[in-house]
Amino acid sequence: MGRKRRTISKDTKLKVALEAIQEKATIQEIAAKYQVTPSMVSLWKKSLLKHDLSPFEESKKNNKIEKELEKANDKIEFITKAYGKSQLELELLKKKMNLSD
Repeated sequence: MGRKRRTISKDTKLKVALEAIQEKATIQEIAAKYQVTPSMVSLWKKSLLKHDLSPFEESKKNNKIEKELEKANDKIEFITKAYGKSQLELELLKKKMNLSD
C-alpha cells in the first residue's frame, strides 16, 4: 500500500516561508525541522516573495466540504423544525379531542 499524503496547514506553510525568508537557518534545516521537503520550503518562500498567497489559502476541497456541510446542516434544521411543528399539531389535536396520554 502507498503512503498516505500529509496535509500541511496554511499557518504552518506561512511560518516555514517566513523562516526561509529570514535566512537564519538553511532551507535543509528548516525542512528537517518541519518534516517537509526542501523543495516545498523553496516553493513556499518564492510564492510569498511573489505575493502569490495561493499555497497559504485553504484548498478548494476544504471549501467544497464546508459548503456541503452547511447545506446538510440547513436540511437538518429544516427537518427538525418540521418535526417539531408536526409534534405540536399532534398534541393540539389530542387536547382538542380529549385523547390525553
